[in-house]
Amino acid sequence: MVDLRNLSRVRVVLVETKFSGNIGLVARVMKNLGFEDLRLVKPRAELNREAYARAISGSDIIDRSEIHNELYPAIKDCQLVIGTSRRHGVKRKNVISPEEMAELIISSLEVNNIALVFGSEDTGLSNQDIKYCQWVVGIHPGTKYESLSLSHAVAIILWEINSALRNPRASIVRREKLASSEEMEQMFEHLQEVLTEIDFTRPGDPRRMMLSFRAIFNRAQMSSRDVNIIRGLLRQVNWKIESERKPGGKK
Repeated sequence: MVDLRNLSRVRVVLVETKFSGNIGLVARVMKNLGFEDLRLVKPRAELNREAYARAISGSDIIDRSEIHNELYPAIKDCQLVIGTSRRHGVKRKNVISPEEMAELIISSLEVNNIALVFGSEDTGLSNQDIKYCQWVVGIHPGTKYESLSLSHAVAIILWEINSALRNPRASIVRREKLASSEEMEQMFEHLQEVLTEIDFTRPGDPRRMMLSFRAIFNRAQMSSRDVNIIRGLLRQVNWKIESERKPGGKK
């Protein structure tokens, strides 16, 4: 059984939160369900009296919260990044249910840091934010109106994790540490450079093809060793290209 204390490995990341009260309500939910690490990315709301009034016993979580100007610095130390979205689309790949998300987290929590990323109240997560997420979890109650408030969405997601940890199903616990977001992003940048160099990607828009490659590699839940193998392959491709460009090289 996974120790509930491992919930300290889970970061709740709020992106461009619009209302101070919602930050407080999220902190309160986190406190009640055993989560401690709150990170705020480009918050539009202030950490004011309203935020603390709504937080009640979760005020200490607001006190310890980190504020970042961009999403990537807030999640780069995490090995598993899960975004939340109610929208569908070709740019939202690897979509899972809250139940599947909880099982995925349980299997990874012992040795990995995990980020749960929530978008703003009015626009949600942008495609730029989604690209950093290996998985996207959707909450779909099956009604005509599926738009939940930010604090309600956070409560549902955190409750699923808390409940699954307290009542675990028979599942494989992964004790191998996954590659960090920083390692994955460096690999994706290297891959895009190589694909552009060999004219594999669409001219002028290499990012479209990269969305598919991101989905493929993210599903694999790669370790640092896996990333190093792929980057070794890419370096060999770089070397081959450069050697053929030199005088006397193969054409």
